[in-house]
Amino acid sequence: MIAVISTCKYKLSEEEFVRPIVEIVRECKLNYRIVRYTEKIDVRDCSKVIICGTALRDYDYLNYIDSFEQLLDFEGCVLGICAGYHILATLFSNELEKVKKMGVYNVEVTRDNPLIEKGSMKSYFLHAYALRSINDSLECLAVQNDEVCMFRVEGIDFYGVSFYPEVLNREIVVNFLNFG
Repeated sequence: MIAVISTCKYKLSEEEFVRPIVEIVRECKLNYRIVRYTEKIDVRDCSKVIICGTALRDYDYLNYIDSFEQLLDFEGCVLGICAGYHILATLFSNELEKVKKMGVYNVEVTRDNPLIEKGSMKSYFLHAYALRSINDSLECLAVQNDEVCMFRVEGIDFYGVSFYPEVLNREIVVNFLNFG
């Protein structure tokens, strides 16, 4: 079972940020359920969790970080997309900085990982916060200029991406769903 977590304050935003993820999960023929960040988040029967992104000025999910603390004991895999990247970074004591980025930018994948091969790729960004530096709990996997735009939590299969892979890099989501 895949838990797809919506971080959208407004249900209408889920059409843009959750539906494309659900479509990829369906294409991979996997069972899933959608959970909103304001609900009790229970992932005990799940093997993987995808925390979706949300609209540019929607930061209400940051008021619910405590709801995500159970992920600290989760033994499955997690992919945090934009808002999910923010949540994972915060859970592992990293400081978000104001980094406004909208549009398509070149990303340099700097480390081998199961989600995407090393090298350059174009990615779609839509955010106002990101990481410029990380502590020892995170491993940088990709950068866009001075931004850590993809990380892995040290020692576990938790990944954060500050861009939207469902837009230009669908293989990242497919690879996440298929590994492990």
